[in-house]
Amino acid sequence: MTNTHQLPSYPGPRALFEAIEADDAHVLGALIVAAALYEEHFDTVYRACVQLSVHSDEVVRGNAILGLGHLARQFGRLGREAPAIVKRGLVDASPYVRGQAHAAAGDLQHFLDIEVRDAEAERGKNDDGGAE
Repeated sequence: MTNTHQLPSYPGPRALFEAIEADDAHVLGALIVAAALYEEHFDTVYRACVQLSVHSDEVVRGNAILGLGHLARQFGRLGREAPAIVKRGLVDASPYVRGQAHAAAGDLQHFLDIEVRDAEAERGKNDDGGAE
């Protein structure tokens, strides 16, 4: 094991569509992040993020939600349903999904001036050291 970070590889939209069709969670988990970072066509990756945001695998689901944050930063826009998807991720049963949604929420607030976090819940986390 090394302490070096490797950027995810993105072989293109065809690979993304094939991975979604095959429903290979191991591949999709990394590929959706790579697509959100490198895909040049907003609609292609946005639709994939929305579709995968309800995936049964928590890593795929969380990374798809994180991808929405990347898209907010990269393209300066999101579709109408994106804030609700991120908000739903903030209360997901999975701590991984909640963490990725929290990162995405920060991107939506910073890059699009859209606040999806509940102010009272956020204050409560800060007051009690982050308890759920």
